[in-house]
Amino acid sequence: QGIASAFASATKYIYIHSPYFMPTDIIASCMQIAALSGIDVRLMIPVKSDSQFSDASTSSYLGQALEAGVRVFRYKNGFLHSKAMVIDDFISIVGSTNMDERSFAQNFEANAFIYDPKTAAKLRDLFLKDIENCEELTLETWSNRKKRQKLKESFARLFSPLM
Repeated sequence: QGIASAFASATKYIYIHSPYFMPTDIIASCMQIAALSGIDVRLMIPVKSDSQFSDASTSSYLGQALEAGVRVFRYKNGFLHSKAMVIDDFISIVGSTNMDERSFAQNFEANAFIYDPKTAAKLRDLFLKDIENCEELTLETWSNRKKRQKLKESFARLFSPLM
């Protein structure tokens, strides 16, 4: 609820670092609404995580985000394990929570919500520096992946609430 509320309060940007992206419907909707409203929403995920199954599930969620205007960056310099968000140079959210159902509802994960412009500026600058080590995923590239990959992603998505 805190993350959804922070996303809903955004007026300029939302930058998200996450090793896994299997958002709840509420989080996905908040991101999409923000992007469709003209807010600069950027998601950074690893090119490759520590689980091919998680990668497939993550990929299954990217289409709707890309269609809404969320910019997706895939981190190429090792495994991105950062779990941080920064919103509008004011709200920073850092902790152990992945962008997935288990982290939100079952694993007793914790995040710190920091309401401080200096902390937000540092986190924003780190995010923008990390973009230098990323490839941006476009809707066209995502849409043109192989049918076999799409099938694998659809299957993996069925299990995303358990991952």
